[in-house]
Amino acid sequence: MFYDIFTSGHVISPYYYNCTGTSSLTESKVAIGLIYMTIGLISQFVYFLVLYTIFNSKTLFSLPCYKIMFFLGIPDIFSLIFCADFAGFYSIRGLHPCYSINFTFTTGCLVFGSWHMSCLYVLLLAFNRVCELIFPEKCAFLFQKWYLQVLLFLPVPYFFYFAFFTKPTFFNSSVSAFLLNPMTDVTKNFPSEYYTVEAYVFNNFFVMVFIGFCYLIICSYLLKKSWKIQMKQTSALVKRVSYHWNYILTNLIFQVTYQCLTVCTCHFIGCFLYVYIQYFWVPEFLSVVCHLAWIGNHSELNNQTSMQMHMSPFRSPSLYLYYFQPIYSFIYSKIVY
Repeated sequence: MFYDIFTSGHVISPYYYNCTGTSSLTESKVAIGLIYMTIGLISQFVYFLVLYTIFNSKTLFSLPCYKIMFFLGIPDIFSLIFCADFAGFYSIRGLHPCYSINFTFTTGCLVFGSWHMSCLYVLLLAFNRVCELIFPEKCAFLFQKWYLQVLLFLPVPYFFYFAFFTKPTFFNSSVSAFLLNPMTDVTKNFPSEYYTVEAYVFNNFFVMVFIGFCYLIICSYLLKKSWKIQMKQTSALVKRVSYHWNYILTNLIFQVTYQCLTVCTCHFIGCFLYVYIQYFWVPEFLSVVCHLAWIGNHSELNNQTSMQMHMSPFRSPSLYLYYFQPIYSFIYSKIVY
């Protein structure tokens, strides 16, 4: 962990991260590497434009949800550099963590911290969406003035804890995913418990439960609203108005449900499988799916939605383009003109 290196000046543990006799090269996997890098680079490019737009818009940046999205985008971009770009490069070249154990140790600490930092911002954003949708008046104070500043700061110590005080994770091109065990010739038969990070396991399962619960509340709330409108259809005029709003809400419910399933699926697969593969062997195909889900958690691409609404609880860069017309218009003008 970073803390030991900075405070004692000791090198990386020669016992848990022993590269003696381990080849620095493994099988090159060009196709997998290109997929990782392509998704990462595209997502980072779009994210940068979106964050630049939000930061330079006083109207957008004054809204709590946009502020949370902005700060969420920072660890997302940072994570994509390691879990997509570097992972893709290592896969293409077929590099083992022992190719440069100091480099992979350092990046492993950083990506581990940024993943957990991103998770906390995701939970904060989901909580904000539920509060503003269902309890806008009672929860308004939580996202104003210094309360919001405190909430936005909480993920920072979370990052430092996982980056500096826990074991790092290493990208292993043999399985095309990150593992806490560097899988050297010396350590590959070590018990998984040697590398267990209890806080990591708790974080992943808590994220799955909390995200699923929040999005279930959002979908249920919209469904209830739609049902109430149907029950109020009395006069012809009311029926026409109600039909119009019912159509909008029905379409909204479909879009939100679809996106909830997309977001939750990425989180469930990434969070659960990444814990599972630390302890049990899985086919490489599942390892790739697991890592793609992790990348997807930082860059969920969904180009099949037309909903543009402020209450959206979702966080991917491509979804920003569809939800927020001012951002989309700005990016379009910058690219075209």
